[in-house]
Amino acid sequence: MSVEIKETSATLRTLSVTIPEADLAAPFEKKLAQYKKQVALKGFRQGMVPKAMVLKQFGDAIRHEVVNETVDKVIGEELKKANIIPVGQLKVTEFKEDKENGINMTVEVEVDPEIDIKGYDNTGITVPATAVHEEEVQAEFDRLSQMWSKDEPVDREAKKGDLVVGNYIEVVINGEKQELPENKEFRSLLGESASPGFDEGLMGVKAGDKKEINFKYPDDHKDERYRGKTAQFNVEITSVREIVPPTFDEEFCKQIGVKDVEELKNNLAESLANQKKDAAKTKAINEAIDKLIESNPFDVPNARVVDLIRWSINRNAQSEKDMVEPTEEQIKTLSPEAVREIKKHRILDFVATKEKLKASQAQVDERLKLMADNYHVAFDELKNHFRQSGRINQLRDELRVQMAADFIVGIRPAAEESK
Repeated sequence: MSVEIKETSATLRTLSVTIPEADLAAPFEKKLAQYKKQVALKGFRQGMVPKAMVLKQFGDAIRHEVVNETVDKVIGEELKKANIIPVGQLKVTEFKEDKENGINMTVEVEVDPEIDIKGYDNTGITVPATAVHEEEVQAEFDRLSQMWSKDEPVDREAKKGDLVVGNYIEVVINGEKQELPENKEFRSLLGESASPGFDEGLMGVKAGDKKEINFKYPDDHKDERYRGKTAQFNVEITSVREIVPPTFDEEFCKQIGVKDVEELKNNLAESLANQKKDAAKTKAINEAIDKLIESNPFDVPNARVVDLIRWSINRNAQSEKDMVEPTEEQIKTLSPEAVREIKKHRILDFVATKEKLKASQAQVDERLKLMADNYHVAFDELKNHFRQSGRINQLRDELRVQMAADFIVGIRPAAEESK
């Protein structure tokens, strides 16, 4: 038998495989003997069926199995010898088989091309300094205050900032009467609606009022079905409610886990600072990756692209039966992003390997402690779970890749951290 391997492209190897008929004889006889031991036909006990009868009834099936097993074995051994790691399924482009000449076939194998990334140690891109301003902290404080606010019914006319609760009686859009939803209730915070005209029509209403509100939807309304259209709403008001912000006294602060307003604002400032640092770092890393991709062009196997797209569209599938194959349109649309993601991973893996980056146990424990705090579970319990499930190795790899991402924007690990 012979196998000739040709480098068709950076991501494709073509195998020309020849297996003489003589090389199939011994495997065929071995498989035939296995069948003879297992087969039981009418009038014969298991293992006692004459060889000629087994051959007559199962000869084609036996040859089919032998051909498949021999081809798989030969190709597998040759790929291993050539140090070729296939990406995706092998593609048979030509196959000829007969009992005189044996097997002649051509197989295409996609592979990851060798890469040598230049300039990763000096991309010229670093993480800029960030700052949190007092007005940003106040804005976040105000947002949380609104979130923690309560609404209480009031016996007066509605004004800006009030919550108006009512029911739709009739809705007409562009002169066409609309079918009302099963739940006819609406709740509108005056001044915050996506339809200002509707809010304006509710100004001054009281509980028990019935009102016809005429307005025009904004041209940039979030729902494109209504943009620029006229509307007539007949509504009945059931309640006008005043928004009452929380009183940050000792009891309320205790409920939200802080000592006082000052501690809350300090926590908010710290959180905003971390968010800004993370955002700046992510932006810098993406810029560095794009620069390295541009200056170090390499191809990506199509099988890798399709696999990533398949994973992307099925990651929320509840079971295997819910999984679907990507359509041609999805592949076309999602391929650019998938190609970039694959190149990013390969570049960072190259950097991590070249620089011998490795997460220390202290770094692993630090990440696990952070996760334990977020999940509200004991650190030792989470660590044991990660070890038993094998997830600990995945976490180490994630940290290794993150260290490589840090490296390309000038963040170098301390000597003891990468050991």
